[in-house]
Amino acid sequence: MARKSDTSRRRITATKASRSFASILDQVEKGRRFVVRRRGRDVCLMSPPEADGRTGAECLALLRGRARVELDDRFAADLLEIVTTEASEDGPPWDS
Repeated sequence: MARKSDTSRRRITATKASRSFASILDQVEKGRRFVVRRRGRDVCLMSPPEADGRTGAECLALLRGRARVELDDRFAADLLEIVTTEASEDGPPWDS
C-alpha cells in the first residue's frame, strides 16, 4: 500500500524544477507527485504514469468468478509445444 507521503502533491516553482530536475525525477520514480508553478499558477503535474493492466487482487477476483477448469494428461505437453513454437524473438518481458 502506498504511503500518504508518496501520493501527496508537493508544489514547487518552475525554477526549482529546472534546477533539480534529476532529483525530482528520482522522487517521481518512487511515487512522489509534484505540481510545478510558474508565475504563481499551476502549469504542470509531474507524477508516475497511470498503472496499466489489473492489480493482483483484480486478477484473483476474475479467476475466482470463472468456472473450474480440469486439465487433461496432455496439458503439459500441449503447453510446452505452444511455448516452443510461438516464442517471441524479443524474449519474455521479465528478462528486460
